[in-house]
Amino acid sequence: MVVPTTVYIRFPLYNYSHKYKNLDKIIDVVKHFLEEYEQIILHKDLYRGVFHSYLREIRMKVKHLLAKFQAAPYDDGSWRADKELFCCGLAFDDAGDLRRHYRAVHNDPFVRYTNTLELKSSLAKLDHMRHRLDEYINFGREYNLELLTNLKRVLKKISNTLKF
Repeated sequence: MVVPTTVYIRFPLYNYSHKYKNLDKIIDVVKHFLEEYEQIILHKDLYRGVFHSYLREIRMKVKHLLAKFQAAPYDDGSWRADKELFCCGLAFDDAGDLRRHYRAVHNDPFVRYTNTLELKSSLAKLDHMRHRLDEYINFGREYNLELLTNLKRVLKKISNTLKF
């Protein structure tokens, strides 16, 4: 008796037939990542260490890719000057105090039970983005304004997520 199974074969994204096809593919990957970013980080509070390591690695690769095209932003959002943070009419000196206040007062967790399917999907999407950035760092030579703008948006979103 033969049992049907599903086999997944991973093909590299990079295509040597036409140089601008690779640019179109990486633009689509980055755009898709930006559209699904909020769903991807849905469980980041529950699995903080895993998500933060993936996000730090993706941020590092985006910085590397932007530096490769000489388009590194002046401020990527990973550092910010000291300033007071306000919420509910109260001033907070650091992000830790603001985070504790937010969790105590405003954070009614809408994710009470972890959906393992969503979690695995999020981790797979982060891993996919990481691999695509690796391939484009190694082989990609073309870029345009849309790619650079979307990469800077990814960098800013990830930096803001890692801060809080």
